[in-house]
Amino acid sequence: MKNIFKYLSANRILIIGMLTILSISCKKDYNGNFELPRQFKPGDINITQGETQVKLEWNASLFTTGKDVQYTVEVSKDGTFQGAIDYTQTIDTSVIVITDADLEVRQPYYARVKANALGNTEESGWVVSDVFMITGEQIFFPVLDIELKDTSVILRWRPTPGLTKITVTPSGGASFDIPLDATDIANNYKFIDVLAPLTNYTAEIFKGAVSKGTVDFTTKEPNIFTIILNPGDDLVTAVNNAVTGDIIGLNPGTYDCLDGTGTFTTLVILQKTIGIQSVSGDPLDTRVNFKEINLKGNGAGVTLKGIDFDASASTATGQTALYFLNFTGLAADGDPAVFTDVLVENCRVHEMGNTFMRANRGSSNGAHKINSIKINNSFVYNLATVNTNYSFFQINKLAFATLEVTNSTLYSIGRCFVDWDATFSVNPRPVITVDHCTINNLGLANQTYILFDVNANDVEVTMSNCIFGNTPYPGATVGPGDLIRAGNAIIGINNSNLFNIMDGAMPTSAPLTIPSNVTLNNITNIDLGWTGATTDFTLPQGSPLRTASTTGGPIGDPRWAF
Repeated sequence: MKNIFKYLSANRILIIGMLTILSISCKKDYNGNFELPRQFKPGDINITQGETQVKLEWNASLFTTGKDVQYTVEVSKDGTFQGAIDYTQTIDTSVIVITDADLEVRQPYYARVKANALGNTEESGWVVSDVFMITGEQIFFPVLDIELKDTSVILRWRPTPGLTKITVTPSGGASFDIPLDATDIANNYKFIDVLAPLTNYTAEIFKGAVSKGTVDFTTKEPNIFTIILNPGDDLVTAVNNAVTGDIIGLNPGTYDCLDGTGTFTTLVILQKTIGIQSVSGDPLDTRVNFKEINLKGNGAGVTLKGIDFDASASTATGQTALYFLNFTGLAADGDPAVFTDVLVENCRVHEMGNTFMRANRGSSNGAHKINSIKINNSFVYNLATVNTNYSFFQINKLAFATLEVTNSTLYSIGRCFVDWDATFSVNPRPVITVDHCTINNLGLANQTYILFDVNANDVEVTMSNCIFGNTPYPGATVGPGDLIRAGNAIIGINNSNLFNIMDGAMPTSAPLTIPSNVTLNNITNIDLGWTGATTDFTLPQGSPLRTASTTGGPIGDPRWAF
């Protein structure tokens, strides 16, 4: 008993203090009104960002349940709130939605919230949010290469009523406005021809004062051709005579790659880097009937733009086009060689007997080297018309830095997409990027890992905003098992639609699987009704795939959303 009294005596000051705090913290005045102290601020602000609005939400101030409490919300670009207040509102709930009618899109903001005075209780202190923004809609489609010139561009967007203008801003220069009329809005595009060559631009499209999207592009340099050919001229000789840096221009028409006897022959790019491109920039009016393009020896590289490369004519004469691009050493195919970059842009390439690219002929792993391989804004189709035992990128043993395929349509393209299965080290880690592509009808010859086979190599692989459907070729089998082999890769598939990805086994075809080390984000499996014979990949109106990309636009080759 003595110990108990001793304990109470020692702690009576603490107990009295606690009771005093409680009596001060929450008490009634003589009218029965609660008085709440200033420290009872609202709870932390939770933020939900969207394209056209932002939602701010917080826990109500303590002891205000059932009370007519109101909050003041202020928004500013300045996190210290010493500058201008861009938006303010008084509300009687603990959540507010602010739209792009009140705040600029893609502009960082801060919000602060306080509980206003209630009865005899003074207003609370402020609670300040983390930074946030309204991300903004993205109605622009990517700019097509064929529609981008040195002084002009065509900008396209998804149908949106009420658009008023496009603001164009050159890098380091003053912006200017391009008004949109009823015809522009009905057509969903605008032709702008007041640009400067070799200039970076940002275009922003508006509905009144509200931004509905942005797109960046760089105008081209004026076409400066070393030589311009006309249909009937000798393209083979022009390539043989060219030196590094030359650009061969082709006026509209058809060109046959023939030798002196009238037989289709290989275009050999021997230890030099050249360009071959149409003068019009349109592959639909400039055709090259070819057998093969051979990059041979150190320094060999090529840029191809705006041309339809058709192998069917050479095949019809018995001179079967096996490869579009074939990498070889100088004296012998396997001799070591360091190639320069390869770019295939705004082209159509089709009817190869084997494959799009053969780059596996080095005498040892890494004997053949290249920095960059890129396909952009192109159609490539109808491969493996003679031999099914080649992959689209047959690049075993090739040391490369980057491999990119962007904004392109690929169909009926052989047994495997990327085959880089010879195991060896390349430093720095190579990067494979596939973005905004439509890929249909792939897989032959009982091949396994038909999408990416990089074996145990250290490589970074990213596939984003793509549509991939229908494996294998009708009547063929692949796999079974995994679609991908990438044991030591950093690999991810994002914002993509995969459907009818099967092994083709009879009588019961089984799905191909994706290994657990592949990171998957925002993957859908919408069957678009395509078959192995489909050549029109237009996305249905209203399809969720029209707004499923990482930028809010269509996935797959953007041209199929026009």
